Amino acid sequence: MINFVVSTLENVIPTEKNGMVKSEIIDLIQQLKAKDINFCVATSKNYDAVKDIFGPVKADIVYICNEGGVVIHHDKVISKTPVDRLVCYEVSSEFEDMLDYDVVFSGERNAVVTRQSSFLMQKLRNMGIEPEILNSTKDMSGEITKVTIFAKKGLSEEDFAKYYGRWENKAHFSATNEQEAFLTGEYVSKGTALAVVQQVYDISEEDTVVFGNGFSDIEMFDHSFYSYALQSADAQVKNSAKHITEDIKTIMEDIIRM
Repeated sequence: MINFVVSTLENVIPTEKNGMVKSEIIDLIQQLKAKDINFCVATSKNYDAVKDIFGPVKADIVYICNEGGVVIHHDKVISKTPVDRLVCYEVSSEFEDMLDYDVVFSGERNAVVTRQSSFLMQKLRNMGIEPEILNSTKDMSGEITKVTIFAKKGLSEEDFAKYYGRWENKAHFSATNEQEAFLTGEYVSKGTALAVVQQVYDISEEDTVVFGNGFSDIEMFDHSFYSYALQSADAQVKNSAKHITEDIKTIMEDIIRM
């Protein structure tokens, strides 16, 4: 019996122009809750940039944030795994003089940049993130749970392989698309975070539905019996899911009817 619905946020959950989740999805989440079916959102963003867009249901949702680096429910941290601070320093140093790349360091609720660019600042604001600006990564306080590398011209397969090889033994390196790569704590991903949530709340994979659209969602598919990729997803993502759907709304309605 399905009792847990998990969806990536980016390019899956529809939002209004003001960034708020569409009312029809809010209504469906409320209907799921009424049937004792919990809803979880998985995102690359930090908690403070996400929770308010769910309006009246924000307190009922489980949040897998920062690509799995932080899990929060009822405003309490359920799980948090930081990135090694030395890795943060290495990443900052690697891209310090490369103007085609921007780097953002994310805590459970905040984001930090050490170099401003109009491209980066506009992109972050479009995502609902207002970063703290510091002179150096050494000035960062608190734990960093995700490092995002924005590649203006895209990451080639050779670039991805190079950076993966450089940090694979120190952190988990993944990508959502050609322009965004992530480092989280070693062995940390949306998939491992989902497994933690299932263990904490005694939820089985057989009772879990997952919706995904990006490469970093594939690992969540491994922890659900019902996995859906959106029709708009990359071929590799669709091949990794058991089912394809045009949108999340239709399947959520089917779950409620069931």
